[in-house]
Amino acid sequence: MSEVVGLLSELVACATESGSSNLELIDHYAQRAVAAGAAVDVVDGASGRANLHLRFGPDAPGGVLFSGHTDVVPAGAGWATNPYVLNEVGGRFAARGAADMKGFLAVALVALEQIDTDALRAPVHLGLSYDEEIGCVGVHGLLDVIAAGRSRAGTCLPEVVVVGEPTNMRLCNAHAGKVAERIDLVAASGHSSHAGIEPTAVHEAVVLAALIYGLNDADRGISANVGSIHGGLAVNVLAPSCTLEFEIRHSAETDPEEVLSGVRDAIAVADCRLAAVGGHATTESFICYPGLSTDPMLAPVATLIELIGHGAPGPVGFGTEAGLYTSRLGVPSVIIGPGNIKDAHRPDESVDLNQLQECANVLPRVIHQFCSDGSPTVAETRNLDDHSH
Repeated sequence: MSEVVGLLSELVACATESGSSNLELIDHYAQRAVAAGAAVDVVDGASGRANLHLRFGPDAPGGVLFSGHTDVVPAGAGWATNPYVLNEVGGRFAARGAADMKGFLAVALVALEQIDTDALRAPVHLGLSYDEEIGCVGVHGLLDVIAAGRSRAGTCLPEVVVVGEPTNMRLCNAHAGKVAERIDLVAASGHSSHAGIEPTAVHEAVVLAALIYGLNDADRGISANVGSIHGGLAVNVLAPSCTLEFEIRHSAETDPEEVLSGVRDAIAVADCRLAAVGGHATTESFICYPGLSTDPMLAPVATLIELIGHGAPGPVGFGTEAGLYTSRLGVPSVIIGPGNIKDAHRPDESVDLNQLQECANVLPRVIHQFCSDGSPTVAETRNLDDHSH
């Protein structure tokens, strides 16, 4: 476990806050992986950021892909210790990113450094992304090259993807999808006495906000929230501009475009009204990732459930890159990692040593089962004829 703690200390020392460079971490991680026999592809992304694809073992179909994001939310104030120095207190290791999710990244690489890659019959992939915390933004570039078979680290797809978000090492198979958009409205400034005659940017935004609020539907698993509205100049001036930001969270089975069809129509109507005074209404999407609902009866998932031993899988209450991996690669994805999401995104974020140890016990078993000489489990054999993957 000292190797894991040592690498975790090195990873959290890289202050990879979303939107900032992660290249120091990517370079360090890649160098250690190369020394352990990995094939490497650094996939350039936004300025100062990159994704990383690693492959241990043969360039062949199957095996497993371990996935994690390198970015963290800003440390902020209120820490008892330096957020970018790993500190142990009572069997817990505190630093920004310790739980979410550099602990998993440390365990995964150390596990692979300790195996005989020549003995692998199927590959172990690692995928590291950037800017996940601001809407799963960076991973798209990584998925582009993997899905197209263009990665220098490997041309074949895995059998299953394991996303290492903090779940207390319980396997999870579902989460909501999310769409977040910004609506910009522009009108003509004028005297407020014309408010009943001419359209204003704020009035149009209020109509749209009410429509979006009306999309909330607990029975369908739809959550709609207008997070911010900014606009107008003064109480006696027709508002010449307004910006509204909103999000829709939805189940994996729900098409967000079907949910938003009425809003799209209303924006078009607002655009026509505002165009009459030289204005417009435009929309920009800045977050979009699908939901996840992985069938627990699929052979690789059933095998993971049996290996991990914590019972039936369930959902997580936060978004991850797992839905994107499944939708882009066409393979099942699950979520399991050390730590508790309640400890993430707050001062003194920490991960329990026992969680890191359990992860260090589980990942080699997963590698052995999917990539080495592991024989099919009862669950795997039962489902081979029922599901293709």
